[in-house]
Amino acid sequence: MSREADVIVVGAGLSGLIAAREVLAAGLEPLVLEADERVGGRILTEEALPGVHLELGAQWIGDTHHRMEALAGELGIELYPQFEEGETSYELDGRVLRGEAFHSAYGEDMAGVERVLRTLDRMAAEVSAEQPWAAPHADEWDRITVGQWYDAQGLSPIARSMLEICTVGILAVPTVEVSLLGLLVNVVSCGVSADLLSESEGGAQTRRFIGGTSQIPLRLAAALGERVVLRSPVLQIEHAPDQVTVTCRGGLVARGRRVVVALAPTLAGRIMYDPPLPGQRDQLTQRMPQASALKAFAIYDEPFWRADGLNGQLISAPGPARMSNDSGMPEDSGGPGIILAFLEGESARVAGAWPQAQRQDALRAELGRHFGPRAAQPDLIVEGAWVERQWTRGCYNANPGPCGWIHFGQALTAPIGPISWAATETAAAWSGYMEGAVEAGQRAAREVIEVLT
Repeated sequence: MSREADVIVVGAGLSGLIAAREVLAAGLEPLVLEADERVGGRILTEEALPGVHLELGAQWIGDTHHRMEALAGELGIELYPQFEEGETSYELDGRVLRGEAFHSAYGEDMAGVERVLRTLDRMAAEVSAEQPWAAPHADEWDRITVGQWYDAQGLSPIARSMLEICTVGILAVPTVEVSLLGLLVNVVSCGVSADLLSESEGGAQTRRFIGGTSQIPLRLAAALGERVVLRSPVLQIEHAPDQVTVTCRGGLVARGRRVVVALAPTLAGRIMYDPPLPGQRDQLTQRMPQASALKAFAIYDEPFWRADGLNGQLISAPGPARMSNDSGMPEDSGGPGIILAFLEGESARVAGAWPQAQRQDALRAELGRHFGPRAAQPDLIVEGAWVERQWTRGCYNANPGPCGWIHFGQALTAPIGPISWAATETAAAWSGYMEGAVEAGQRAAREVIEVLT
């Protein structure tokens, strides 16, 4: 079986679907090849109970996610605010404290956290998200890990633990695995300074989609119709200056003039290219592994913690979940209560390998410590681990380790002949978020449209 199009798009995640839509709007013909049996990539909504939509993948947009807000409006998808009223529960030194009690007990420690965040602000002002390797101190900052730098800041154990939890909450890897420059790139690309690392993730988690996030890729794919082909893992991309031939498992061969590979870098590196890609690009893909995260939704008959003056958020050193959110509907919806527990970085790797019963028992005990005995008895726990999914093999982020940016970063977005690169990891704005996926898809589409029109 063969197909032809002007632009072949590999991957029907948000970035690939946006690229295809832009190509079609420019009067060119796209063809989207998706390995999975569904569209959406790292967006996945499941209806665990009638009318209860759980976001096993991407869930929120923030106040400055203007591309996503416009896209939702265009597709007719309504937004509602993330519930945040009430106190957060903290467990950092063997005891559980809430809100004001925690800040009163550990005010000096939190001042240390604030000092480090402001220092990161000043350092990030030197870094360009488009060319971080060109920053004046790029070589120095890319040779040390975030963990090493934090350890040298004279922090108390409580402040150091808080920074570890909140940083891993953003990057989904331990701070010993990402360079200081890598963290600064993240701060710059997300456009909200070091406030992004605050316990509520700054302006990155303020609104959700009524009916579920998956409506976005589903409606984008519906508009593309038969131009989206599922169950077609790409095996090889043959490329000449003005021609590409894309071969899929199962026998489909697609031919076009340009190709947009809208996959996370490490997955893009698993495709065979003929002729082979330059070594710098291949070395980059070997150094950008997908991060580790597991989401666990504890479902109750009602959000009882709200009446107790709690916001459903926890910050925990012992874990297994290091952070949580109230993942229910607004107060007047009458829906069930849902607490979303995040296991990220080392916590996801360690507790994620436990037997499910052991992990869920530990989660129940943790929720009980923070939100009371009733929280230890959810009606249902639903888990989602992206590392187990064949066509993602990790979560929402990818982080090069030390020296990754200065040695290989220039290969992240640079086209190679007729090949352009998309996916949220390639975004200069809000990398790792849906907003970044849209930005990357639009940028890759512009690259091919400028050549072909």
